[in-house]
Order: sequence, then structure tokens, then C-alpha cells
Amino acid sequence: MTFRSRKLLNAIHDLPCLARFPHDCSQYQGVEPAHSDLQEHGRGVGLKTADWAVAALCHTAHMMLDTFDREQKATEWRLAHKRTMDWLFENEVLTVK
Repeated sequence: MTFRSRKLLNAIHDLPCLARFPHDCSQYQGVEPAHSDLQEHGRGVGLKTADWAVAALCHTAHMMLDTFDREQKATEWRLAHKRTMDWLFENEVLTVK
């Protein structure tokens, strides 16, 4: 069963855009959860990855990410995912009980 959490996805909308590649940031229009496109995270034909495998990106960065070659896309997504998880824990949006 794939992990789904509307609460986590909603929290991502409140984060800043965490993409660091050059782009015309549209963060002022909101941020969206960009799911991993990597098989190692469960991506497959007709299958979206689990909701923990997301990065907080503005719409522009999310769309640009999809234009990168496979290696660059994976690298940039991983960097944004790490920053997303760091932000969520450092700001106590996610906590461990």
C-alpha cells in the first residue's frame, strides 16, 4: 500500500519554494508538492510515488524540473526533497513521537 497523507501535502503548500536551480520563481502563486519520478521511490507505469517522496516547488520550478534530462532531474529533485524534509522537521511541521 502506498503512503498517502492529505495533511502532509497540504503542509507543503505553506512552504517556500525550495528549488535552487535558476528559475523565474512563482512562489507568490503558491507552492506545490512535486512527487519523485524515481523507480527507487515506487514510481511506475500508472503509479505515483508515496506522499513522503515530495519536494516543495513553485509551479514554475515543478514544470522546469520535468524538462531536465533524467540525471539532472533526479539530482535537482533530491536536493529539493532534502531541503523540504529539513524545513518540515526544523520548523516542527513534522515531529517524531
